[in-house]
Amino acid sequence: MAYGIQVDGLNLTYSAFSVVAKGSLNSATTVNLTKNNYDDITEFEVVFTPTGIRDTSDEELRPTSSQNSSTITITQPSNGTPHQYLVLGR
Repeated sequence: MAYGIQVDGLNLTYSAFSVVAKGSLNSATTVNLTKNNYDDITEFEVVFTPTGIRDTSDEELRPTSSQNSSTITITQPSNGTPHQYLVLGR
């Protein structure tokens, strides 16, 4: 991939994904988004970007996301490093 974003091996260089929601995760947090609030979107992807100065000698503990038919859940563990999240939809 020469440029653009890749999520789970899918190049988003020429896609029609738009940012649906965004936010910061600095401490133990759970964010729930209801898919029904976005009637015209049928596909969602969550992208995490680490923020701040990181210690590369430590293993980074990243946030996780899961989806079911009605909800997207984003979870930041209590000892996770600061991240921003983007929820993309198309």
